Amino acid sequence: MKKYVFILAIGMLISSGLQAMEILPTVNVELSDQDKVEILPEDLPQPVKDAIADSDETKDWTISKVYQMTDDEGSVIYKVMFGEGEESITKKYNAEGKEIKED
Repeated sequence: MKKYVFILAIGMLISSGLQAMEILPTVNVELSDQDKVEILPEDLPQPVKDAIADSDETKDWTISKVYQMTDDEGSVIYKVMFGEGEESITKKYNAEGKEIKED
């Protein structure tokens, strides 16, 4: 009898927990896109332009899009997309033109 009451109690707790989960809305927040602003390639800081022009990897690519973003520490980051479609690369730079490597 004790087992039956225990199983019933567990079942009620589980079902009430599932009901509570259905009531609460799910919120997905992507903070990285919150401060993302598209800018023109001409508006990149000169150190970033110089880094792109001096790099063997990027100097021959056409810039397709540029986004200015703010990281968690409040620093400005520039996300630069080169090329189009499958033949494209993306790089991130700080305001001093140093490339930011992804982990």
